[in-house]
Amino acid sequence: MTSKERVRIVLEHGIPDRVPIHDGYWDETLERWKREGMPEEATVSREAAWEYFDTDIRLISVDSSFQFPETVLEEDQRYVIRRTKDGMVEKRIKGKTSTPGLISFAVSNKADWDRLKHRLQSTENRLPANLYDVLGSYERLQKFVAVAVHDPYEASWSKIGPDNLLMLLKTDPEFVHEVFRTITDLNLMVCEELLASGYSIDGAWIWGDIAYTRGLLFSPETYKALLYPYHRRLIGFFRQRGLPVVYHTDGNVEQVIPLLIEAGISCLQPLECKAGMDLFKLKAKYGEDLVFMGNVDFEKIAIGDREAVEEIALKVGKGKAGGGYIYHSDHSVPPTIGFDTYLKVLELVREYGRY
Repeated sequence: MTSKERVRIVLEHGIPDRVPIHDGYWDETLERWKREGMPEEATVSREAAWEYFDTDIRLISVDSSFQFPETVLEEDQRYVIRRTKDGMVEKRIKGKTSTPGLISFAVSNKADWDRLKHRLQSTENRLPANLYDVLGSYERLQKFVAVAVHDPYEASWSKIGPDNLLMLLKTDPEFVHEVFRTITDLNLMVCEELLASGYSIDGAWIWGDIAYTRGLLFSPETYKALLYPYHRRLIGFFRQRGLPVVYHTDGNVEQVIPLLIEAGISCLQPLECKAGMDLFKLKAKYGEDLVFMGNVDFEKIAIGDREAVEEIALKVGKGKAGGGYIYHSDHSVPPTIGFDTYLKVLELVREYGRY
């Protein structure tokens, strides 16, 4: 069975030959694995790592940024300060996977937005420059290909600032509607052009971190009033074309799972363990409507071989029952995991994931 067939069958609530495999990797993790014997060419990007590990899903990312030139503003032996494509200035520790220090943002008021929003009204250069070659390669390998977009909330905070955006949800919802609508319009225009071009796309992947360990970043009522309408538009666009939708959010999103189902998502990912997301509880409650991806706790796997076997046997071995499960770490694979350990994890997933 090909990757394309395997993932599609699971997303349609069928039973494949084995549980599909997908994963994310911190840059620092790939750097460690290079030192530990992973071929250097396989560590240059997540795409190269996917090819090396022969995983099942490939993503084609849509750029919904302001498209400013990325610029290094300051650099020393320990830190680098750069301006991103959204105009955000951030400070990062060199060679470390860490949350950046956020210094400033392109939009601090409505006047800034009015001056910059034209940058979000062109579809030019929003897809990978080598799209034709990449998609041709994925088609030859029969991988499941999803177009990946940031939902309006995820695409907005790097333009406006996370604190300011949360304040605006309460103080100026009409402004938020305008921002969310503009970003949604851009994503739909790019995806419409992509699908109209005849490229083979199998589904969609929507990035949208709307929660943290204790729950949503805002109330369910705020979600329904301000973000849900754009989720319905964005997700509905793909579902109307027969394409399943994976929705990614870190944190505990249980409060709005019924609304996400109503909006049309097919699969919820990555089910963060430290946020209390429980694969078996969620599957028992929502398994008729949703497929689940993730929930493999790498904090446990980092402890030792016995814990790794137990975690994979539990989450993959039992999670696969009746279908509806795709393997993934419960976030991204951290640099606490050695290369040999990860190879063992994938071996165990293929063993316990067989039907």
